[in-house]
Amino acid sequence: MKKLLIFTIIIFSVLSFSNPNINKPWNYSFNPALVDYGTRNLIDIGVSGDVNFIQPFINFGDLFKDEIIIDFNDIYDNLGEEPLPINLNADVSAFGKIHLWFLSYAKIVDLKTNTKVALPNDLMKLLSYGNVENGVIVDLNGEGFLNSNIIFTDTNYLSFVSKNSIFGLSFSNFLPIAIIRSNVDFNQTSNIENATLKINYNLNGDVYSSLKSLNTLILNDYDDYDNHDSEIDEDILNSLGENAGLKMSFGYINKSNRWGISINDIVIKNAEMKYTYTLSATGNILVDNMNIETDQGTPTLEMLDESSSRVFPEVPLDLPMNISAFYTFNFLFDITPHLQYYFGKGLDWGINFDGNLLFIPFWLDISNKIDYWTLNTGFGINIHIIDINASVESASQEFGNILNFKNLAFKLNIGIGI
Repeated sequence: MKKLLIFTIIIFSVLSFSNPNINKPWNYSFNPALVDYGTRNLIDIGVSGDVNFIQPFINFGDLFKDEIIIDFNDIYDNLGEEPLPINLNADVSAFGKIHLWFLSYAKIVDLKTNTKVALPNDLMKLLSYGNVENGVIVDLNGEGFLNSNIIFTDTNYLSFVSKNSIFGLSFSNFLPIAIIRSNVDFNQTSNIENATLKINYNLNGDVYSSLKSLNTLILNDYDDYDNHDSEIDEDILNSLGENAGLKMSFGYINKSNRWGISINDIVIKNAEMKYTYTLSATGNILVDNMNIETDQGTPTLEMLDESSSRVFPEVPLDLPMNISAFYTFNFLFDITPHLQYYFGKGLDWGINFDGNLLFIPFWLDISNKIDYWTLNTGFGINIHIIDINASVESASQEFGNILNFKNLAFKLNIGIGI
């Protein structure tokens, strides 16, 4: 029995240690020298999608229930006097990579969206306790906001491999598609005689962009969009050459001792956001004898300024330079403490466990993201010519709640090659 246990541990350790892929929730952007690692030895192409929806309404476990119950009273009670924050981060990317002897090159294009919404406190009060206070019907109103950064990035990675070292370098052109800063106003009125409740909302703000064709790009009239697709393509290509920002990163990995360091997101040139648009939308919801009618006004986006002097990043915290480091050791599987310090912002740190059981890679990462905790876990299928990895993530301000998976976060990676 003892010999069998020792043999099992040895085999499992070998399988885990021989995992050629670094299956971690952080990727090349953590350290550009990581581009040399991968499943295949010659050519890699693939796509990746990542969605992280942080909100209090539903969690990952609700997806497997027959019905979903949302406790608005509990949500409102935990707000105090503050608005309800909702964050949506979405990322889609495509990559191609080639290995030639001591050299690896990769091209990655990425579209990243970071959206923050604050719903008015009185709106949540209406949804939870209604609009009756001490037997009297009151009209409620409040303010919130909707801010979003939509950034397109085109990155070239290059790594050089020696006997015991890997040196990585990356140059990224980043183009602000839309930087949205807007306010949301809400008010509610009641008519007792007609037994109606009306909720009005208005959204007003500004959108800053490097694209002159932004209003055409987001048109709902797809026939018109088809007529302007060549104009949009030309605008994007011209903007990448003229208005895009430039940043670089460089990193080092010691292959023998399995540690690495890097300096990331050194901004060489700010992106120019020459075009300013005004964004507006109005609408209302009418509740009439328990019947709900909605009137959603079409959002309007109008050019306000074609020669704005705005840039991105406007302040260093918009795109902070950072330093990363990791060290990997093996005990049954790979264990990797890692950290990333963002100048002016703070320290991310965590620990990652990953391995490879035959053709099934797996991992678990626990990290502190400055002001909240995350738990990322997943597995995949790797048969060399193709590999698929999927993961889920939980986030919480308190460490003890990261196992609750209160948010919805998924990531999927697909790669093929030889």
